[in-house]
Amino acid sequence: MTYRLPDGWKEVKLGNVTGLKPGYAFKGTDFGAHNEKVIKIGNIKPPVVDYEALEGVDITNYDLDKINDYVAYEGDFVFAMTGATIGKIGRMCHNEAYVNQRVLLFQPTEDINKDYLYYSVIGNDFQNYVRNFVDSQTAQANISAKTLSKYKFYIPELSEQAAIASTLSALDKKIELNNKTNDNLEAQAQALFIHWFVDFEFPDKDGNPYKSSGGVMVESELGMIPEGWEVVQLNQIANITMGQSPKGATYNEVGEGTVFYQGRADFTNRFPRRRLYTTDPKRIAQKGDILLSVRAPVGDINIANEDCCIGRGLAALNSKINANSYLLYTMMQFNKKYDFFNSEGTVFGSMTQRDLKEMLTLAPPCNIIREYEEIASLFDNMYYLLDKEIRITENLRNTLLPKLMSGKIRIPPEQ
Repeated sequence: MTYRLPDGWKEVKLGNVTGLKPGYAFKGTDFGAHNEKVIKIGNIKPPVVDYEALEGVDITNYDLDKINDYVAYEGDFVFAMTGATIGKIGRMCHNEAYVNQRVLLFQPTEDINKDYLYYSVIGNDFQNYVRNFVDSQTAQANISAKTLSKYKFYIPELSEQAAIASTLSALDKKIELNNKTNDNLEAQAQALFIHWFVDFEFPDKDGNPYKSSGGVMVESELGMIPEGWEVVQLNQIANITMGQSPKGATYNEVGEGTVFYQGRADFTNRFPRRRLYTTDPKRIAQKGDILLSVRAPVGDINIANEDCCIGRGLAALNSKINANSYLLYTMMQFNKKYDFFNSEGTVFGSMTQRDLKEMLTLAPPCNIIREYEEIASLFDNMYYLLDKEIRITENLRNTLLPKLMSGKIRIPPEQ
């Protein structure tokens, strides 16, 4: 049965309502520490452009009237036309930047609401279209603006476009707010960890900062540390389980068996995303365990938010004294140690069970760890609840998006 569009809706081609402008070919020799920024493909980190990572360009060698046509402003969005990230879309959240070659800038006409257009191209229909029309015969997979311009989708009157975009934007703003709150929670827990266990300014018995109040420091393998603290191997404070991958024939994506995380490809900011299951789990991580990437690259960290099977790309750790928040922020301080395994000279970095167990760390007195755990675990529990809200909101948005963009669910225009 053919779907009948609601009254006032019509089918359009992307190129009829949007200018699709590939970026400018800036010379590599002009990039550097300059004020004017350029968006490259690697800067597209859906749903945003990572502005802080943008490289500068010396624009004195260019015709400004010409290159000013290649500027993305706040609220604009761009598309990766080439390579492994092809199809990714990111939005400028603030400021402005030039668009580099192989990055496509969307320039909507007056016939379409910019936010409505954004939601039209982040949905599955558009992404499937991109995958179906990628040219993979060249050295790098790519797709042209001409091909993209032929993509067909539906639009209602501008007032209804705005109402639809406003509804979806409200959900995205909730997600963004929760993410920012979680970033702040983690930053606070990390800052307190560094203050107490790196700068050694934990409260002494009188409530004063230990080191700056004259606390006694002694030499150790890890430098000067407070008197009474020990240097220990990681396996003395943590239970460690190395992952083991089940046979490939036991994998599935339909939910049969146990959730299976192979490696860092399943990681997000803090908690992994379900992708695979296995009917023959080998090594199990418990809910709350710290998951550490031990292969290519070493050092990425997530937390298991449910019991799960872990593959050989991961290790699972938990505290021997029920202080997982303390252990988490301890593991986050090992960047230099992880870098060693990533740059050992092998093509792919890796860490063995022995490497992990023998990593040296500090063991403060238990009462100090527990005092920190009481505070940090509050931050981490709040992070977990907000992340759960994010996932629920994302599912709601992803369910609504195709129905709203096809008119199957209607939202009255604002009066």
